[in-house]
Amino acid sequence: MKDIAIRQVLIVADESIDNSCVMNKAIDALADELEERNLQVTIAESYDEARPIVANNMDIDCILLATDMQLNLDEENKARRLFSLIKQRQSSVPVFLLADHDTTSEAMSPELMADANEFIWIFEDSPMFIAGRIEAAIERFRQQLLPPLMKAIWDYNEQNHEYSWAAPGHQGGRGFTKSPAGKKFYDFYGENLFRTDTGIERASIGSLLDHSGAFGECEKNAAKVFGADQSYSVVVGTSGSNRTIMQAALTPGDIAICDRNCHKSIEQGLILSGAVPVYMLPTRNRYGIIGPILRSEMTAAAIKTKVAKVKLPHNDEAMAPYSVVTNCTYDGLCYNSAKVEAELDHSADRIHLDEAWYGYARFNPMYEDHFAMRGDPKDHKGATVFATHSTHKLLNALSQASFIHMRQGRRPINFDRMNQAYMLHATTSPLYAICASNDISVKMMGESGESLTQEVIDEAIDFRQAMARLYRDFTKKGSWFFKPWNAEKVTSSQTGKTYDFADAPHKLLAHDQNCWRLAPGDNWHGFKDLEDNWVMLDPIKVSILGPGMGDDGRMLDSGVPAQLVSAYIYQEGIVPTRTTDFQLMFLFSMGITKGKWCTLINSLLKFKEFYDRNAPVAEVLPQLAKDHPEFYGNIGIKELSDKMFQYLKENTPGARLDAAFSSLPEQAMTPRDAYMEIVRDNIELVPSDKLANRVAANSIIPYPPGIPMMMSGERFGGDDSPQIGYLHALEAWDRQFPGFEHVTEGSDAIDGIYHVMCVKE
Repeated sequence: MKDIAIRQVLIVADESIDNSCVMNKAIDALADELEERNLQVTIAESYDEARPIVANNMDIDCILLATDMQLNLDEENKARRLFSLIKQRQSSVPVFLLADHDTTSEAMSPELMADANEFIWIFEDSPMFIAGRIEAAIERFRQQLLPPLMKAIWDYNEQNHEYSWAAPGHQGGRGFTKSPAGKKFYDFYGENLFRTDTGIERASIGSLLDHSGAFGECEKNAAKVFGADQSYSVVVGTSGSNRTIMQAALTPGDIAICDRNCHKSIEQGLILSGAVPVYMLPTRNRYGIIGPILRSEMTAAAIKTKVAKVKLPHNDEAMAPYSVVTNCTYDGLCYNSAKVEAELDHSADRIHLDEAWYGYARFNPMYEDHFAMRGDPKDHKGATVFATHSTHKLLNALSQASFIHMRQGRRPINFDRMNQAYMLHATTSPLYAICASNDISVKMMGESGESLTQEVIDEAIDFRQAMARLYRDFTKKGSWFFKPWNAEKVTSSQTGKTYDFADAPHKLLAHDQNCWRLAPGDNWHGFKDLEDNWVMLDPIKVSILGPGMGDDGRMLDSGVPAQLVSAYIYQEGIVPTRTTDFQLMFLFSMGITKGKWCTLINSLLKFKEFYDRNAPVAEVLPQLAKDHPEFYGNIGIKELSDKMFQYLKENTPGARLDAAFSSLPEQAMTPRDAYMEIVRDNIELVPSDKLANRVAANSIIPYPPGIPMMMSGERFGGDDSPQIGYLHALEAWDRQFPGFEHVTEGSDAIDGIYHVMCVKE
């Protein structure tokens, strides 16, 4: 295991050093002195050699740039590019310029001089003195390196070798070492995790529950970085964050204006609060991709009409106390939040944007106006605004880490009231490693957010363009391939010039939001009645489309179902985040590498090769053929693909799902009342052929798309109910293609028949 106390110094020698024996000796003497002080020294012999070290080693504590001659323009440009890379990722790391005579400094531009922290004449001072200056700079750097909570935990671990008589019982991990299995567990995670897993009574660190000490400082820093008035660090995931806000904002009978494309934690918030939901319906396209809620659904007039139709008892207020919109959607569609907030401000006193998958938006100009915590919180007017971020999803934090960000406005929620709701969902025994990872996530984004997000955008664009070029090349040959779901042509907002997406300048795609906006009427996205600049596609949430669906929404004569492709690449160790009939979706994150997405492309090409030669399923998906030999033992992969495609074409489960999502079922009781029937055990499992007119006791969420088809307390329609029809379509698919069963949360498949928990009649 790497010693976290090791201090690392990188010495970068420009190309001129090779020709200077004296300078080389001086550098060697300095390196020896640094190592005498237990500093680890790495020497890069050129700027090019240094770049990958700087880009991939975030443990460097000091960088020394050595030169022995007057810098020409080319050398200075190389040096400045290296400095730029350093400052993007390690903005506060000390940088020293080492030179051998005055003429070097005279040749340097003021900009290059300003990039460095210190300039040293390597022959004028002794190696001991220079090493001392470097060591002192490293100590200053390390003192301010860690954010407040992580620093407090670090210092506690370093200084307090205590005998604790309090929980947790493993006592710094010692308890685990008393059995073979426990010792393996201890060795796997390492001592520091267990030494810092302490009770919340450690005064030197503060308390998560009253937001004191280092915990409070962490949250103040998060608010500053994310543009909030107040931020709350959460260790029970964004499910807990969403429920916390709803319990602080809603009382029984209150109207809650809800995006129907919501996470199940929003329904849980309705259950806990007793609020009455009024839903805004999102759109869908021919691929089954959930689109945005249209602005016409959010107008004050539209919402007033919806509220007037609510038959359940509810509080009659001019303004709803709460509204929620999912931003961005799971498929990567990001609302113009400035417009959304302006619209909902007429109907609700509090606006919650569930940005679980979107916590990075503030840190890159690409997403301007398309996230909740825009600009300076001091300028905020109107409704109180909340944003919830799953820092563990697409930022850098451990699972369960989340943040609530709040800007006070109309009908504000004060700290004491908010904290009561917070404590209902918090734990009195938090794992400090989760809390610290939240703190580190804030530090990373505050220091290097634009660089970190830009790298992800760049990699996603490279992948999209590579896929677009392959699709074009195969199409020209009369063959098939997958294509990225994005505009096929893009136009520069600066020059007005239009390019094919595959050939567009990378810089344009990486920096011009206009390339990612969904223009009204564009066929590629297929969402009707959009207004201009209402929604954009997030470049880093990449969907690729298999052949089979026509631009007019009708199935073609042949196609490649995505479920089959997904099964193959999953077998190859590649896990897509979502699969529909013809869509595979991949999330690009800060852990992305070129090798990762190049491997994905190779796997897709390999699948195409298998498909084109109709390789046996036993060769392509051997475990599937072994598990179901009567279905797949004597069939080729193209034959299986054709059977699946023909089934989709004839039985149109996608159209059935569209119908199920296009209208809202009758709301027979509130989600809270439906849940109480579960608690009373006044429920029963009802098979799909007997669901007509029954009331669902829990929500039914088909995956894909992972959006509620039925919410708790809603009533199925008659025998022709589209929701019942969709369940029948799933049953037929499961019978015909075992091993490719869908997941439908809230239902149980018993002997091939879907059963739903319903309130007893």
